[in-house]
Amino acid sequence: MAVTVLLDTNALLWSLLEPDKLSESALAVIKDSETVLLVSSASAWELSIKHKLGKLTSASGVLADFSGHLKRLQANVLTITPDHALVAGGLPLHHRDPFDRMLIAQAQAEGVAVVTNDQMFTNYEVDIVW
Repeated sequence: MAVTVLLDTNALLWSLLEPDKLSESALAVIKDSETVLLVSSASAWELSIKHKLGKLTSASGVLADFSGHLKRLQANVLTITPDHALVAGGLPLHHRDPFDRMLIAQAQAEGVAVVTNDQMFTNYEVDIVW
């Protein structure tokens, strides 16, 4: 049975650049040809901002060909909708990172699990793969 998951930004980067940083479970789900992988447009935004600030210098190659990397990963882009934004704005403030709050909101709104090792996600009603 196919499962759909949303990769958080770290899981996306690690799947492309450092797969050994992923847990065995996360890697298995990502590599499973039956899995539908989603990558939020919020992750592209987060990567570009953090790269510009000098926090993610390793992301330059990913940013240079973002669409190509997603295609090779066989991932689909999950765009941010007004419904996602409204859910994100209404979330409890357990997690202050606006990018992660958007990912949580998107996962809730779409009814999918998030591939993440961020323990703050456990404070929300969202399934986690790690």
